[in-house]
Amino acid sequence: MSVSQFAAGLLLVTATLALGTGLAAAATQEPPPNLLAQELVEQLASPSADERKEAREGLLTLGAAAVPSLITATELDNAILRWEAVNLLGMIADPRGIDAVLHVAMTDSDVHARWRANWAITCLDDGMVVPRLIAALEDEDRTVAWNAAVALSLFGAVEGVSLLHKELEAVGWRQWEAVNALGRVWNDETAPKLIVVLQEGPEDVRKEAALSLGRIGGAGALAALLEALSSDPSFEVRWRAAMMIGHIGDQEAVALLMKIRAKEVHSFVIEQIDEAIEALMPQ
Repeated sequence: MSVSQFAAGLLLVTATLALGTGLAAAATQEPPPNLLAQELVEQLASPSADERKEAREGLLTLGAAAVPSLITATELDNAILRWEAVNLLGMIADPRGIDAVLHVAMTDSDVHARWRANWAITCLDDGMVVPRLIAALEDEDRTVAWNAAVALSLFGAVEGVSLLHKELEAVGWRQWEAVNALGRVWNDETAPKLIVVLQEGPEDVRKEAALSLGRIGGAGALAALLEALSSDPSFEVRWRAAMMIGHIGDQEAVALLMKIRAKEVHSFVIEQIDEAIEALMPQ
């Protein structure tokens, strides 16, 4: 073999090795962040809890690079993926996600996705979210206006209180949402309205009304909670009433609590009454 033939052969072997190394590297190289983000978003729909957890952790690791794919996911038909997307956008807290999360909070038909978007938007607030929600109170679509009033309560903004009051007369989920939101924002008219709900509403709404009245406080709320503790047929309402009395009551309520305790039959309600009495007794 001549020197030139040997050199040519050596070059060929070197080139082949280099090509093989390059192909191997390409085969093991991570996809670009945007493609990886898309794959992880799709993985969020997996029936496997472990795979969904892995996808969440991967998207959080990508951080800002995952935001475009997550924004796109908020528009998918799959409500679970929309929930996951707004949840992660809230955790990443990149302001590019504000419009997409607000859209879910204002318009999504799935209550779980919408409520997670409500949480997420509090993490993404750029100082302009509340003004945008206040403006949405006047939207021609009254569902959008309603959702804005609920979201405003999470910011402690009272502009939606009058709309929340109106929906106390609704039925089902919307009435519950109104009662729940009025435990965060209220005015002088709120407690009397909630007292009526506590007395006359369905059980799930009465449970929430007891909690909201306990947050509002005042003599009227305290009297209504004592009455509910004494006479409501649902132990779920009664224990919540007892718990909130422990937060807003005074020493004068202790005697009434002891009297009610004497006739209470449910162990968990008795436990809550005892805790309320302990909280109200002088230290």
